[in-house]
Amino acid sequence: MKKQILATILFLALSFSANSQITKGNWMLGGDANFYYSNTSISTSSNYSIFINPNIGYFIKDRLAIGSQLGISFNDSSTSLSLNPFIRYYLLKQDKKINYFTEAGFGYGAIFSKNTNSTYKTIGYNIKAGSVFFLNDVIGLEFSLKYLYGKQLSFNTTSQNLIIGFGFQIHLEKNN
Repeated sequence: MKKQILATILFLALSFSANSQITKGNWMLGGDANFYYSNTSISTSSNYSIFINPNIGYFIKDRLAIGSQLGISFNDSSTSLSLNPFIRYYLLKQDKKINYFTEAGFGYGAIFSKNTNSTYKTIGYNIKAGSVFFLNDVIGLEFSLKYLYGKQLSFNTTSQNLIIGFGFQIHLEKNN
């Protein structure tokens, strides 16, 4: 099933014609997956989590995109959901096969505890930098390092995370 979904996404992505996909008026659609280690301020315990982050963005200027990301994470004790607006800037010109980007975002979400059946509101921000390898004019594979600061509002606790991630973006050309 996963192979069929991936094959469908790749087929659709390759069927779009494109020249320079990180230019004003174009869209990007994709996401990333992360594995991270977390250490909270209320205890010396730590845990491991998996994040899945689908996103959509729009280039308001050449190499500059704004968008939003849906954050979904899972671990042994909880599930969390968040909405994370972001701004992303590509450092090199559009014609480069390998490019670099920086990204900053803010998030608001909720943690659903499996142990206590409680819900906790969260806010946070992140700073992300990485490289993207464009397989063609449409698909880019990304590798990134992200710093994430989060605050759980109910207990006024904070967490700081350093996240290594990988992902992909499908860049859709504007219609003329």
